[in-house]
Amino acid sequence: MALQKGLPMWFGDELSSPRPPLTPCHGPGLTDVSRYDQWLSVRHEATLVPMQDDLAIWLSGLLGKELRAENFMKNLDNGVALCKLIALLQKKVKECGNLENLEHFTLRRVRCKADASPGSFFARDNTANFLSWCRAIGVDETYLFESEGLVLHKQPRQVCLCLLEIGRIVSR
Repeated sequence: MALQKGLPMWFGDELSSPRPPLTPCHGPGLTDVSRYDQWLSVRHEATLVPMQDDLAIWLSGLLGKELRAENFMKNLDNGVALCKLIALLQKKVKECGNLENLEHFTLRRVRCKADASPGSFFARDNTANFLSWCRAIGVDETYLFESEGLVLHKQPRQVCLCLLEIGRIVSR
């Protein structure tokens, strides 16, 4: 198991453990909920950056606008890029011409306020329209996020999971 430099790793500190000290373990177990919560947040943070990096590369290629993992949520928080993504994906699916794909993929115009400022009602409306489209193409509720989660940067992990799920659906 390779470790990235600077990436926090849970090593456990049970003296009665049969493992030698500083041996990576898969988590603290469920005996101490607060330790498990700390471990889980470290694991989520460790996987979030690579997801954002991969998605930034994918979205940059599709949208023709450079996105970076460092400002990933900031680039998406007004919902305009997501609305553009919908239009591009629908266009690509239509160009494929496979009638079977068109049956399972909703093609519809999604309203978008192109000059929505971050944090505004229009940003929330753009995001809500995106989420409605996600439901229409079959993204499961477990992958969706709240409009506030994107607009206020509260749910970066859920935003990434939703975009990854869209990528999986479109690639079928």
